[in-house]
Amino acid sequence: MTEILLKLLGARVESAGEVAGVRLAFQGGVSGFWFIFFLIALFGLAWWSYQRNPVNITPRRKWTLFGLRCAFLLLLTILLLRPVLAFTVEGSIRRALLLLFDGSGSMAIKDPRVHSVDIQRAAIAGGQLDPTSTTNDLPQVANAPMQSSSRFEIAQAVLQSTNLNLLPQLDDEFDLVPFSYGQSLVSLPRPTGTNENVEIQKQPTPEFFPWLTRLNTDDQATAIGEALREVVNRKRGQPLAGVVLITDGANNQGLSPREAATQLKQENIPLYVYGVGITSPRDIIVTNLMAPEVAFVGDELLVNVRVRSQGLEGEAAQVWLKLNDEKVDEKEITFGKDGETVVPLQFLPDKAGEYEISAGIDPRDDETERKNNSLTRQLRIVDAKIKVLLVEEAPRWEYKYLHAMLARDRRIELKTVLYEGDPSITHGENAPFLENFPANRDELFKYDLVIFGDVEPRRISRLQMTYLNEFVSRFGGAFIMVAGKRHSPAKYRGTPIENLLPVEFNAPVGDTGQEAVADKPVKLELTTAGRESTMLQLSDQQGENLRRWKELPPVYWISRVLRAKPGAEVLVVDPDPLKATRFGPMPVVAVQQYGLGQSLFVGTDNTWRWRRNVGDKYYYTFWGQIIQRLSLAHVLGGSRRTQIDLDKPSYQSGESLRVYARLYRAGFEPVTDSTVKAFYVPKDDVLASATELELRPVPDQPGLYRGNFIAPAPGQYEFGVDMDREARTAFYVSSASFELGDTAMNEDLLKEMAEISGGEFFREENLHTLPARIARKTEKVRSPMEVELWSSPLYFLLILLVVTVEWVLRKLSYLK
Repeated sequence: MTEILLKLLGARVESAGEVAGVRLAFQGGVSGFWFIFFLIALFGLAWWSYQRNPVNITPRRKWTLFGLRCAFLLLLTILLLRPVLAFTVEGSIRRALLLLFDGSGSMAIKDPRVHSVDIQRAAIAGGQLDPTSTTNDLPQVANAPMQSSSRFEIAQAVLQSTNLNLLPQLDDEFDLVPFSYGQSLVSLPRPTGTNENVEIQKQPTPEFFPWLTRLNTDDQATAIGEALREVVNRKRGQPLAGVVLITDGANNQGLSPREAATQLKQENIPLYVYGVGITSPRDIIVTNLMAPEVAFVGDELLVNVRVRSQGLEGEAAQVWLKLNDEKVDEKEITFGKDGETVVPLQFLPDKAGEYEISAGIDPRDDETERKNNSLTRQLRIVDAKIKVLLVEEAPRWEYKYLHAMLARDRRIELKTVLYEGDPSITHGENAPFLENFPANRDELFKYDLVIFGDVEPRRISRLQMTYLNEFVSRFGGAFIMVAGKRHSPAKYRGTPIENLLPVEFNAPVGDTGQEAVADKPVKLELTTAGRESTMLQLSDQQGENLRRWKELPPVYWISRVLRAKPGAEVLVVDPDPLKATRFGPMPVVAVQQYGLGQSLFVGTDNTWRWRRNVGDKYYYTFWGQIIQRLSLAHVLGGSRRTQIDLDKPSYQSGESLRVYARLYRAGFEPVTDSTVKAFYVPKDDVLASATELELRPVPDQPGLYRGNFIAPAPGQYEFGVDMDREARTAFYVSSASFELGDTAMNEDLLKEMAEISGGEFFREENLHTLPARIARKTEKVRSPMEVELWSSPLYFLLILLVVTVEWVLRKLSYLK
């Protein structure tokens, strides 16, 4: 009706437009006084003319004719005012609607649909139930054709359902732009070459939407946040109706989905989420197997297995631990409410060698996914001990606890030099204490690790310091300095030991050379490198590890240093901005590669304070991991001129892998080539061809090269360099399991994302309302429009109608 009225007024408006407001204006320029004066004069003339008519006309007829004449004169007079109707027309412009389909491995999960509501949803997807009914009104269905289908198959069936008819409705209302995503965003092809002059009733089939055949579940990780950010960036500047996201909510990479939803809200782009899957599937997931890279013969090995359960409260299961295929331990657990449990298992290695260690739970018949019930790692068992030399001036608190820890550790063979100790402690055969620092190379080079405390430099000759420098740089040994208030590190300025340290520091001042004890507690902080370092893991979970570091008691003294040396890696810092420099916060724990070996600096002698309320738990973990990590390369042997170091021994297929190679020539001169050729090859497969890559030099680190590559297919591999093909390092690749880490549909996350962005969350039972909901929330466009009423067809029709009626009445009254 509105459209017909506007056309009668002579206006042109799109059929989708609606009149949101109207206003009358006059553009004739005639003042109101003269208009009324002229109108009164015309009305008076009309009254006089009808008073002269014959008396045989009834008064009622006379007044009617007079009114029609006045109306005609009024309409003519209004033309002098040139009336204009100003309309505000509201309509929708055609917008793009982005559709993102989750193409990750979790969409291939076949959910065990046992609850009635989940069976009903499968029946809706399969066309067995009417989607316009509410969930509560749906009839009970004993089974559905798609009851055992995967999430991918359910989503595809929904998109191709003629009952729901989603795609044709969305494509008619919007410019539908499809994408799939997993680790990265993939644009899907849209139909081209359609004859727009031929009306075709679209169907939700690949014939009309060919991109349906391009959907898959090949990706082994999901980055929802990254996909949303990228797809909006690609379409920036275009009018968007919103984003339709089809997913189970699994997210294990990249930007937080909540952060991405917040960005969508800021750009006024609502997110409409269709959640696929079930929220509480029965499943057992082994999420982590925390075991050391190397174990020692005769040393009891503790393995922590992290198990997540869903929908199995009150059920029991056996958690097993296997070395190769031999079961070495087992423990029964009873599942509680949905969540994670850490199960400690242990065994006693009795033979050196390379092994696979695995932990898991036998799959149940009613589980959602059986491939996530176990994990495997590579384990090396060695028949040797770490030989440690601890050198200290006086028995300070840090020394007492560190010495006690080293002496108790069965993996360590400890010798100690304590200069201010009782001389009698060095007496006796096989005494653990030495009178002095080793005087020659042979005595020093038999150790794997040397730990220096707060030692007076005059206790050690410059030649012995040179031997220590060679022990690290050429013999591949490890060195740790634990700073002290009296001597270390400041008094070692200008000595060969200064070159070993990964930090730069000032020359000594006064007699002590160090600052006084801090007058306030300091809470240390991990750097990004520290959070990733295996030496500083107090928990196998990243979030839990950070929490434990924040909860550690403060330290009350830190050695003042300037900065880390170029090429050194800072792991722990003092967050005090007053101690920071232009290079960043002051380092407290730093490590560097020095020649063939490694050196580490600990800038506080207060780590013993971490024992408060928890005993040796974190203190032993901290120092035990540092000592093992630094000294293992020397313990395990290998080529002295070629040292290859991978950031960890086990990877998942598709994961980024970083490798460092320390390369020296025959005279221990560092290699300086612009690139070094390297390779990796399947272990124990002589027929397999090697995969080649290039390593590039690390700045300011002569002889140190690094490279990156993607972990290949599952299996055991060896990495080496062309210039020394005998020196190889083994690594293990397992199947990627990111997508099976949590098999439940993350409904809470998806609802939150939709709410944050201003969109809505849908399941199968209300998915039929999606097109209407999007159209309702699509922003309207308002535009002004003026219609000259005085020149419109409707106005002249009105004048003609008044004149015609008066003329007919005059003829009926026998008037001229």
